Amino acid sequence: MSAPVLIAIDAGGTAVKVVAFDLSGTEIAAEAADVPTQHHPDGRVERDLDIFWAGTVSALRRLAADCAGREILGVGCTGFGNGIFLVDAQGEATRPGIVSVDHRAQPLVDTLCASQAAREIAAVTGNRIWGGQTLMQIARLAQTEPEIMACTRWALACKDVIRFRLTGAALTDPSDASGGGLMDLAGGDYARDVLERLGFGAHLHRLPPIVPSDAVAGRISRAAAEATGLPEGTPVAGSMMDVAACALGAGAVDAPVLTMIAGTWSINSLECAGPPGDEAPILNLLYRGGKRLVAEGSPSSAANLGWFLDRALGRRVGVDEANALVAACPASQDRCQFLPYVFGPEPRRGGFVDLGASDDLGTMLRAIYEGVAFQARRHAEDAVALAGQPFPGTLRLAGGAAKSPVWTQIFADICQRPVEAVRATEVGALGAAICASVAAGAYGDLGEAAARMTGVARRHEPDRELAALYDRRFCTFRRLDAGLAALMTA
Repeated sequence: MSAPVLIAIDAGGTAVKVVAFDLSGTEIAAEAADVPTQHHPDGRVERDLDIFWAGTVSALRRLAADCAGREILGVGCTGFGNGIFLVDAQGEATRPGIVSVDHRAQPLVDTLCASQAAREIAAVTGNRIWGGQTLMQIARLAQTEPEIMACTRWALACKDVIRFRLTGAALTDPSDASGGGLMDLAGGDYARDVLERLGFGAHLHRLPPIVPSDAVAGRISRAAAEATGLPEGTPVAGSMMDVAACALGAGAVDAPVLTMIAGTWSINSLECAGPPGDEAPILNLLYRGGKRLVAEGSPSSAANLGWFLDRALGRRVGVDEANALVAACPASQDRCQFLPYVFGPEPRRGGFVDLGASDDLGTMLRAIYEGVAFQARRHAEDAVALAGQPFPGTLRLAGGAAKSPVWTQIFADICQRPVEAVRATEVGALGAAICASVAAGAYGDLGEAAARMTGVARRHEPDRELAALYDRRFCTFRRLDAGLAALMTA
C-alpha cells in the first residue's frame, strides 16, 4: 500500500475543493466542484445546501478514487467563516445558507452602532460587529424569521454543516465560534448575555457544542461512506474556519510573520499571546494553545481580478496574459487607481478613478493588482496596531495572488517587506489537513504538524527604490477611498 493520506475539504465562496495530502504536506491529488451562490439585488447572498452537499460528495467520490490503495488517516474540513446554515435534526436545510458577504443584517448593525451597544458587545466577544457576522445574522433571523427558527435544530458554520452531514455530529470549533462573534472570549464559552440581549436567548440550544480544532469531532458515517467513498469510521477533526486554517497552512506558527490571504477576502492576520487593546478587530479568534489570531479584512481582494476578466472582458484575457500585461507596465508609468470593492463592503463600491487618455488594459490591470495590495497593506497595519505588536519583518502570502510572481512582487513593493509565497497551492485545505493529522494521532500537536507539513515556495524582496512612489500612491488610494465612501453615504 502507498503512503497514507489526509483528506481536506475547503468550502470557499465559489467552489468546494477536496485535497489529499501526505504527512509531509505534499499534495497527492485534488478535485473540485463549482458551487453556485445566489447574489440577490437587495444584498442577500445565499447558498442552497443540497447543491452544496451534492458538489462536495461528487468531488469526494472522485478524490477517493484517486487515492485508491492508500490508507486515509483522517479528514479535516474548513470553509468560509461567518454567515450561517440552519438545519433540522436530520441535517436538512430549513432555509438557504447565508454567506458572509450577505448584507441583510446591516440595519441591525447600524442601530447598535448608533448607541454604546456595539462597543459593549465587542467588549465581550472581542470582535467588531459587522453585517455578515454570524452573531448579527442569527440575531436578525430570530427577529425576522421566527417560524424558520422554530423548526431549526442547529445553527452551523459552513465547515460544520459539511462535517455534520459526514458524521451526524453537530459540533463547532473555537475559531468559528469566536470569529463569528458568538463567544465570551474571557469566559471561553458562548456569550449568553450578549445573545439574550440581541433576542436570541430562546435559541441558545441551537448552537452546537464547541470542541478543539485538533480533536476528533465525529467519524464518517455509513451513509456518508456510501455516498463519498471515504471509509466508514474515519475520524473527522474539529478543524478551523478558513482564516485560521490558512494561517496554519501558511506555517505562521510561533513565527514573526504576518499572514496575508488574497482570495475573495483580503484577510491579514497575526498571532498574539493575549487580548488586543481596547479597539476590537473584525476577527479575534481563539486559535491554538490559548493563542489568539487577530485579523483585519474585507471582501476586497483577488476576486476583483476574476470579476474584471470574466465580466468586464468576457474571458477574452486569461490570468497568464493579465500577469504578462502587468509585468510589462512599469511601476513608474502614470496610471489610474482602482478601488477593489466590487464585492463590498457597504457602502463602498468598486471602480477605476483618475482614468486618463494614456491608460490602457495594462495600466488598468496593474491598478487592480495594486488596489488589492493597497487594501491588504491597510488591513495589515490596522491588525498590527490592534494586536499591540510591532509590524512583523516578513509577510507570508496565500490565496490567488500568491500564485502570481508579479502580483507577489507588487505586494512586497507596496508593503516594503519581504513576501514569502507559501508552498501549498491550497493553503486552507492544508490547514484543515494539519488539524486532521493531530486528530488522527500522526502528530502530537498543531505546532509540530505545521513544522513538518508547511513550507515556502518563493521569497520576494521589496524594491527599495519604489518605496516613495508607492507611499504616495497608497496615500492617494486612501484619500480617494475616504472621499468616495463619504459620497456614497451622502
